[in-house]
Amino acid sequence: MRHLNRFFMLVCVSIFLTPSCQAQTSDNLSKTISNAFNTQNVEMLSGLFTDDVELTLPDGNSSENRNAVKTVLSGFINQKHVSGFEVLHQGERGNRMFIIGKLISPSASYRINVFLKNDSGNFRIYQLKIE
Repeated sequence: MRHLNRFFMLVCVSIFLTPSCQAQTSDNLSKTISNAFNTQNVEMLSGLFTDDVELTLPDGNSSENRNAVKTVLSGFINQKHVSGFEVLHQGERGNRMFIIGKLISPSASYRINVFLKNDSGNFRIYQLKIE
């Protein structure tokens, strides 16, 4: 009986702690992405890319190769003199996650949607939309 009580307690604790662990993972990931944009560190951000990542820019240009996206995104950030990033909303459902934010530059601010999917236990960016 004692072992059954311990098992029951362990199951209850696991159920209550699991959502907070997932939220912490989401929070850490959004902080990493925010930090990458705030410091204009495309190398850090590209470390989160899947092999085929789709980038859509306000002028309609898009790219799908990891290295091409890295180059195009770096050019966009440098050209627009991006000075900051603010997370507006984030969410997670199953093996997908999204972050909606605002990319700030002296001349304009851009809405950015970051879409991630779980790839072998780690979330990876598979789509970036900057509007």
